[in-house]
Amino acid sequence: MKPLRLFLSLSSLFAAALGHKVIADELPPGLEQAIRNPAIPMILDATIVKFTKEGFAEIKVNTVYKAPRDNKGAKVVPPVRVRGYAAAGKVARVTPLRVITNRGQTRFLFFLDGDLLYSTYNNRFEIREGKDGSLEVGTGFNGGGAPWRPLKDMIKLIPQNNPPTP
Repeated sequence: MKPLRLFLSLSSLFAAALGHKVIADELPPGLEQAIRNPAIPMILDATIVKFTKEGFAEIKVNTVYKAPRDNKGAKVVPPVRVRGYAAAGKVARVTPLRVITNRGQTRFLFFLDGDLLYSTYNNRFEIREGKDGSLEVGTGFNGGGAPWRPLKDMIKLIPQNNPPTP
């Protein structure tokens, strides 16, 4: 019985040590917090039409909720394709969107910086039609789904004064 007690005691200590480490490593915020980031240049609702052989997504823009402005004050036109996200380093390596998008997911609230996702975290949130026909968006970490909230409520959190454009 003593070896079992020793094993359980050591296991508890090990789990407690790891638990502290896991608690210290926070997950990136969900949509409610991420969408408030004023540094995000462009936020749009887009549908993936197809993927290129490189794994980049050709998109159809449904609505632009936030767009940067050029030197003359005009809104920047959204891209027609989203490549994915670039890993930091001496040579920017792009992880294609096809790799990070789950099969069957085609409509997203994209956070973009040019034709790249804004960051490796919190950059795409799935949009779906709810039971009542209205659009809802997955608010969990990186758009992983639940909890689902009305899209119209979530876009109100975007820090801007510009009305959305279709």
